[in-house]
Amino acid sequence: MSPHLTALLGLVLCLAQTIHTQEGALPRPSISAEPGTVIPPGSHVTFMCRGPVGVQTFRLEREDRAKYKDSYNVFRLGPSESEARFHIDSVSEGNAGLYRCLYYKPPGWSEHSDFLELLVKETSGGPDSPDTEPGSSAGTVPGTEASGFDAP
Repeated sequence: MSPHLTALLGLVLCLAQTIHTQEGALPRPSISAEPGTVIPPGSHVTFMCRGPVGVQTFRLEREDRAKYKDSYNVFRLGPSESEARFHIDSVSEGNAGLYRCLYYKPPGWSEHSDFLELLVKETSGGPDSPDTEPGSSAGTVPGTEASGFDAP
């Protein structure tokens, strides 16, 4: 086999491997909450869902998947990450529970993030002092503004 043919064959095999890798499973998104995951009633919370660049839609789901919000307002955070934010302006006991994210990036939907548990309870430091560290998060992934969930 000539050296040119061997080099061409090697290049084709490398390109095929790269294309196959790019078509693999989408990375799992991550989810976090600001100012934390323990929020006093009447205070606000913002969920942040993060995923790769190229995401068209982020979805924030409650644990039973019957309630969800989609956000098409996706912000690019850097060369490889994007984010959507979901706000709850005044939390109540009905907002407590497990939340998770997923996203749509053509040609399909990602896996779910890990669950993040939102606790709604009085804290010792007043409405602006959550019990948890700021930026509490869940997720294993490298992951806008939308209206929040209404309490049931």
